[in-house]
Formats: sequence, structure tokens, C-alpha cells
Amino acid sequence: MKRYAITTGTVTYALKGRDILRKKGKKAWVERLNSGRSNGCGYAVVTDGDIETAEQILRDNGIRILEIIEISKRA
Repeated sequence: MKRYAITTGTVTYALKGRDILRKKGKKAWVERLNSGRSNGCGYAVVTDGDIETAEQILRDNGIRILEIIEISKRA
């Protein structure tokens, strides 16, 4: 299963996005991104699985997505 980081404009929106995805039954959490990333606040909502559904849920709930990055899972 793939893992994705969804960057938002602020940490507040990242936390809100995490909560929305969890209410919809998706596994989601917030992580700090590497400081080299220029988009957003440096925090992202991280989720596994169906990114299209997660993206649509966030957009339908007013979360502005700046970028979606596929990341590797940690061992």
C-alpha cells in the first residue's frame, strides 16, 4: 500500500484535514516535512491507500491542497 503526504497552507488545515479523514474512516496523521520543501507550512496530512478518495474528501470539506507527494513507508 502506498503512503502519501498531502500538503496544506497551514498546520491548522493539516490538523483539520487529519480529523476529517479520520471521521470518514481513513487512517491519517500529521507529520513535519523536511525543511527543504517550499510549499505550505512544513506540515502535511499523511495517509495510506486510496489517495483519490482522500483528496476528494478534503476538497469537499474546504481543505486547500497544495501538493500530494508519494512517500516511502518507514520500516
